[in-house]
Amino acid sequence: MLKRGLLPAALAVALASPAFAGAATLMPGVTYTRDVRMVGSKPVVVHVVRTPRHGGNHRLRPVLSHGTVLGRQTVPDMQRDLSRRATTVGVNGDFFRLDRGWPSGLFLRDGVMATRPNKGRSALGIAFDGSLLVDRFGFAGSWRTEAAGGNRVHQVNRALEVPHAVGLFTPAWGGQTPRRRRAVEVVLRGFPKALVNGFLTGTVTAVRRGGGTWVPPDGAVLQARGRFRRDLRREAPRGTAVTVSLRVPNLPDDVADAIGGGPALVANGAPLRQTDEWFTLSQLLPRHPRSAVGQLPGGRIIFVVADGRSPISYGLTNWELARLMASLGAETAMAFDGGGSATLAFDGRVLNRPSDGPVRPVATGLFVHYYGVYAPPVPAPPLSPNGDGVADSKVLAAKLVRRSSVVARLLRPNGSVAWRFEGVVRRGRIRHAVGGPRMAEGAWRWVVDATEVRSGRTSTARRGFRVNKTLGHLRLSRERLRIGKGRRGTLGVRVRLAHAASLAATVRSPSGRTVRVLVRGDAAAGAKSWRWNGRNRAGRLVGSGTYTVRVAARNGLGRVQLAQRLRVVRVRRG
Repeated sequence: MLKRGLLPAALAVALASPAFAGAATLMPGVTYTRDVRMVGSKPVVVHVVRTPRHGGNHRLRPVLSHGTVLGRQTVPDMQRDLSRRATTVGVNGDFFRLDRGWPSGLFLRDGVMATRPNKGRSALGIAFDGSLLVDRFGFAGSWRTEAAGGNRVHQVNRALEVPHAVGLFTPAWGGQTPRRRRAVEVVLRGFPKALVNGFLTGTVTAVRRGGGTWVPPDGAVLQARGRFRRDLRREAPRGTAVTVSLRVPNLPDDVADAIGGGPALVANGAPLRQTDEWFTLSQLLPRHPRSAVGQLPGGRIIFVVADGRSPISYGLTNWELARLMASLGAETAMAFDGGGSATLAFDGRVLNRPSDGPVRPVATGLFVHYYGVYAPPVPAPPLSPNGDGVADSKVLAAKLVRRSSVVARLLRPNGSVAWRFEGVVRRGRIRHAVGGPRMAEGAWRWVVDATEVRSGRTSTARRGFRVNKTLGHLRLSRERLRIGKGRRGTLGVRVRLAHAASLAATVRSPSGRTVRVLVRGDAAAGAKSWRWNGRNRAGRLVGSGTYTVRVAARNGLGRVQLAQRLRVVRVRRG
């Protein structure tokens, strides 16, 4: 038997149904809205998440799939991997090679470079104060020894696709170096993390040819092709100390995290039509699913995904996306990879409708990490502890990702405390089961306050749910109804009303269409019963199939619904 009702928090509906249009609180300070807009006379479904400014319990961080350049994961899988350390919400990131996986532009995390900037495309930098900077960053890489200097590094953790080049591969590469006939490699041990704008020194422990080298966890590999092979082989024999520099000249000193993407969409609050970035007209002009990130006045972050490639959502052009971001209040905004990659997810659950159907694995993502206490929404339907075995109990929960001092309270509709917990909790969940016939009807609240032990930062999670005992004990006289000419098979339907309510009882076809209304109108409290003879509203016998009997009641306590399935068998003479 199923029991359903209006949710006290809209989140569960929003996550369960892509067709839902409304607003929901995902976690403290973070809201989600789904809107249907008409753009160029065509519908577009737009998903928007607004979060607090970067800082405190909310941190905007780029994420690399599986922590490696070669890795690919779906956005919800990335979030599930992070769930023990943070509760996350965000979108897919940079464009990437579908056949090989690596992102097309810059990836910087805590000042460590995983991939270099793409000089023709924008990247997003996140400053320590929470400001977002959209710019096209340059790159100047070099390597030298005591005996020689001035040698260029052309690529970082990316295959060398030109005949003459030098590439640096660090543990972030995530595999063997690309195999290249006649390429020369030197393996560096004792090589530090690839921090930008510094000097990184390691010792050559091996010289190899042809690629296919595993990058040591405490080292790196320099690979040279073409005319640069001789310089590397001659100047960096075994035992030589090699110093590498990875400079991003126009990267501000207060930016340690950055992610590639593009094109830039909004600058100083105005949409940008001509971006002059390295994108094709087929990427910019047609209507596609699109992803973007922006910054609102005051520093708040906004994620936007527009669904596309379907009759219910046609997608946007790049210019339409820029105008949308500006209309939503973004002062600065940048696009990310679109098409089948466009994904918005929260806590491992997809909020939009990806155009591929299944969620596409991507190279990077950009998420707001929330480190405070998080309480999942109380699952539907309303709590109805009337002893009928449906929604008689629920489990309330709260998640903590850092050691915290916690006060959890369950508050009755009159505001008094029904249950309280106080203590220090390590990483994990607090759970409390609720139910029982003595629970008062009305709006209950689940409130959890947490203070992180190490930092002293505070957070609060609040969720509400309703107790409604109005409708219960739906019973059908049989599970299988045989009907046909000359047969008088009938179904008995019984429920109990604890309070007066507006009542509706219907029979639905296997497709969900109402075939018969058993009753509709106001009803007093007490036992109610009806009979159904297997005929539709026109008086004709229905066909065989699995039907559903639904009874819904609405009053001042809200709306609650019971449903039970019934197998109908149409018997023919002979």
